[in-house]
Amino acid sequence: MRKLLRTAALAAALALIPFPSPAFGPPAEGDISALREQIARQQTQILELQQALERQAKMLERLLALRQSAEQERQPAAAEVRPQPAAAASRHEIPATGEGPAASAPPAQEPAPQLPQPAEYSAPKTLAGFQFSGDFRLRADVQARSGNAIAAPLQNVRSRYRVRLNVDRQIDPRFNFHMQLSTGPYNNPITNDQDMAGGVAKHPFSIAEAWVDYHPGSALSLRAGRMEEVFADNSRFLWDDDVRFNGFQQIVRLKPRLNALGITGVEFRAGEYFLSNPAVYVLPENSPFVQAGYEPGQKVRDSNLFHPGVTVRGALGSAWRHQLTGDVQIYRNPNQIQLMSTAAGVPVLINGTLGLVLSGAPGGTGNATTTPGGAIYSAPDFHIARLAYRLEREGVQIAGRRMPAWVDFQASRNLGAGSLRDAWMASANLGAVREAGDMRFLYQFAVKDANSMISQFTDDDLGTGSGVNIAVHGLRFDIGITRFLQFQNLLFIQRQRRPSNPAEQMFVPLQRGANATVRYLGQMAFSF
Repeated sequence: MRKLLRTAALAAALALIPFPSPAFGPPAEGDISALREQIARQQTQILELQQALERQAKMLERLLALRQSAEQERQPAAAEVRPQPAAAASRHEIPATGEGPAASAPPAQEPAPQLPQPAEYSAPKTLAGFQFSGDFRLRADVQARSGNAIAAPLQNVRSRYRVRLNVDRQIDPRFNFHMQLSTGPYNNPITNDQDMAGGVAKHPFSIAEAWVDYHPGSALSLRAGRMEEVFADNSRFLWDDDVRFNGFQQIVRLKPRLNALGITGVEFRAGEYFLSNPAVYVLPENSPFVQAGYEPGQKVRDSNLFHPGVTVRGALGSAWRHQLTGDVQIYRNPNQIQLMSTAAGVPVLINGTLGLVLSGAPGGTGNATTTPGGAIYSAPDFHIARLAYRLEREGVQIAGRRMPAWVDFQASRNLGAGSLRDAWMASANLGAVREAGDMRFLYQFAVKDANSMISQFTDDDLGTGSGVNIAVHGLRFDIGITRFLQFQNLLFIQRQRRPSNPAEQMFVPLQRGANATVRYLGQMAFSF
């Protein structure tokens, strides 16, 4: 290319240089001297044109390189071990948990902490504008409880693993696409872990997340698809970190001029999620929906979740930040969620949607029901109001290392129930794992009563075998082995809150009086 440009420029230069007209007869001595001077000037001009052409070619190469680099930088950033997906910067995000999805956030959002890649590893993460990231986790999972007259013994020691792969694409400056593929059994929507069992049978790999995000500016984000809940914060209080919802969510961010009050930002959020699509217009008498309290002859409507709320962020001086969140969850037809966890409900609410037959009903039960193992919650409704406050400081220096510190308190009440309706959790954290040698310490204490929230959606590690009706101490210690590998240790000590009460038609699957359940999770978490 460069040689061709030089030739063209040389030809153009020669065409522009005036040559003397030919004349008959021998030239005079003066004419020969003038001709030599003109040829010398022409040679100088040709050399200058060649040099200018070379400079232009080098400049063109630099501009092309800069353009390619800028296009790569405009691609969505790969996310960390814990994918956050909607407004991670303003959520009660627990740094470097290694528990949630590895997902990228839209440009208007600050991505959650990421374990950086080692310097010696430089494999490209972008292909044709698609960005790839993910994680791999090996886990030892120990569940133990001694037996008594209330509950049978529990002794389950197993090995598990999890693989997640993220694909992100910036469609244009206003649209982002994200998809996550993950391991995990089809009949357990609150885990992506796969047991090392089943002989050598192949394990499933399915779509865990898929959404499109529209953000015309930094103040607005609209998302649709299968996604993390709009108020998910990876704290183990409201949601299990692996649960995903189908539907829509909206985020509006404001920056009011209230510096005198220490307010730095206000964020309004809302989510609308589809939980079922029965398509039953006239209910027959032998339908499983009768078990969930529906009358024969009526139409069975969808089950939905609506979740609006607001977060206010602020600063306390230069070192401290805090935020206050208030929100309310409004469930429509919640008994269908409990029906999904029964053998009778799986064929009519799940199998038809998946296009395959599950081996069993999804777990995660724990709420009080009107009959033992029944499909009707004791709580007439689930209208859950929540307040959450978090105080954090980023710059604590201990032994030459930066140790982020924060405390978090959350409390909720189910306004649709008359008793056993409250839940709360307090957490304290020191440290975060970002590179080799970093450490993290976490303590949590949580109480979740039997009618306080939907057990099928809340954390299944904090509440082993019963997502609610529990009081749990949680301890965590993580250490960085390399810049892409953490060794994480989690210990939970769980006791049950209430016994069943037949006089009030209240039955819980795991009652008070059962011996304490102890659970240990030791895992090696790789990010890439």
